[in-house]
Amino acid sequence: MVMLSRKQRGELLKLAPIAVLLVVGVRLFDVQILKHDEYMAKASSVRVKQYELLAKRGEIYMMNGENDVTPLVLNERTWTIFVDPSYVADKNLVQAKLSEILGDQMITTWEKVWSNMQNMYVEVAKHVDYKTVMAVKEANLRGVGRKETSRRAYPAGGLASQVVGFINAEGTASGIEGSQNERLTGENGMLKTVTDVNSIPLSIGDENIEVPAKDGETLVLTLDENIQRKAEQVLKRAQESSGGKISAASALIMNPNNGRIYAMANYPSYDPERYWEVSDMSLYTNRTTEAAYEPASVCKTFIYATALNEGKISPDDTYTNNGYTMVDDRQMWNASRDLKHGVINFRTALDYSFNTGSIEVLRRLGDGRISKSARTTMYNYLTNVFGLGSKTGIEVYEASGRIISPEEDEGNAVRYANMTFGQGMNLTMVQVASGFSSIINGGTYYQPTLLAGTMRDGKFVRDAEKDAVRSTISPETSATMREMLREVRSVNGGANDLPGYAVGVKTGTAETIDASTGRYTSDRTVAGALGFGGSAAEGALPEYVIMVRLDGTVLLWGASDAVPIFTELSNYMLEYLRIEPVK
Repeated sequence: MVMLSRKQRGELLKLAPIAVLLVVGVRLFDVQILKHDEYMAKASSVRVKQYELLAKRGEIYMMNGENDVTPLVLNERTWTIFVDPSYVADKNLVQAKLSEILGDQMITTWEKVWSNMQNMYVEVAKHVDYKTVMAVKEANLRGVGRKETSRRAYPAGGLASQVVGFINAEGTASGIEGSQNERLTGENGMLKTVTDVNSIPLSIGDENIEVPAKDGETLVLTLDENIQRKAEQVLKRAQESSGGKISAASALIMNPNNGRIYAMANYPSYDPERYWEVSDMSLYTNRTTEAAYEPASVCKTFIYATALNEGKISPDDTYTNNGYTMVDDRQMWNASRDLKHGVINFRTALDYSFNTGSIEVLRRLGDGRISKSARTTMYNYLTNVFGLGSKTGIEVYEASGRIISPEEDEGNAVRYANMTFGQGMNLTMVQVASGFSSIINGGTYYQPTLLAGTMRDGKFVRDAEKDAVRSTISPETSATMREMLREVRSVNGGANDLPGYAVGVKTGTAETIDASTGRYTSDRTVAGALGFGGSAAEGALPEYVIMVRLDGTVLLWGASDAVPIFTELSNYMLEYLRIEPVK
């Protein structure tokens, strides 16, 4: 061991502070200069937190009369509970206490929560109620946070469920929730802020950034709560009392003078609050807009209106009815084969829904033949004038449907003869009802709409009424069609109408195609009724249009199965709209 002299020890003592200063200086140089960015990032990650400011999803209302509104879909206040493992001081305490409070509301396992202790955000429960979140707050657990969220609530229950739809956790949506998702969603904001040791945001600091959330719009639908509820009740009763003969029922009610939809009803339906429990995906379908089909003889109104407007027929023109007619090599029969043979007029042909009548009307468009010219005129009216076979532009998901052009090989005389009574083409209810509205409202086509306006600061702000899209037929042709359809009504259930009103209707019964044979079969049919109602005062226009569709597991008839539904809804509308009868 080397012994140092007193002088040497003194020199070492003088050098010691210098050495310490050198070590500290080197360390400071390393931290402040060489690794400045690295340590600043670490410091910032601890004291600077970034929070997402969630936008509130817009709610959905519906009309309740002319000016009042009622909630259909609301946001229920809920909370998400999360854990910041990097900030937790006592894992065992947090795990035990949250397990006790949350119970089966936990959406993850504690093994996953603690799998990465550097993680700063792990959700452990979603959509907890106020009582639960207050229990979490009172537990005062370090590293446990909560943020306000919401979920959809349905104060009207399952009313209009196929129209409203739903949105799931992945963002997949149906109905208005899907088609208007962009308007309903809004835009999330962001808060980047310096926090104190308890992760509480501070209001000072150059690093604070706040981008406010922009809430989604709250929409008001044109659906009227009372009309919608009545339509659903009537369909439910009809389907459930049919003994299984009616597999599905739908009804559409609209204002023919502006295109606004009063009701879109479908039965069977589902509970949107528990949409994930539905096993039959078809229950999600709004059949009035999404399910194209062959509407049958309700479409005879279109060929009659076309020929009247073209000046090719008048109601009192006649033809010879033999119960059937030949088109190329095909015999095409009336549903009632033995009724009213001989010379009859077109009024009678429409009254009794004779297929021979509508086919003869098509022939008159071609000067006695189902010529290319006749088929082209019919196609132009159906598609370009009445808007059939293509989407209407309504603000909810819809199918296009299909009408074969006469330019295609399949667009031959046989197909077009079938199309005069609503077979050989695929249409949606909203297409047919909208086109029909223009036939009976004086000749003006309005785009159907489901949006009445928005809610702003708790007040209903009505959208401007949309302009008419186009003229379809002359006012004179429209008046003639109304008069003919009122006469049809006298043959089909008119005795049950309230007295003093103008009601017109056309029925239809469509055979469906058997997938195994590719042929039409009467074992499964679609029955329908399409009509209008309003004041019987001279010159008054109809105030509502009703369309009914029934899918049957057996042979159903428009006159006997669909018309009673139409009648009940029509009488309801006359009273609900307070239309005065003519004495």
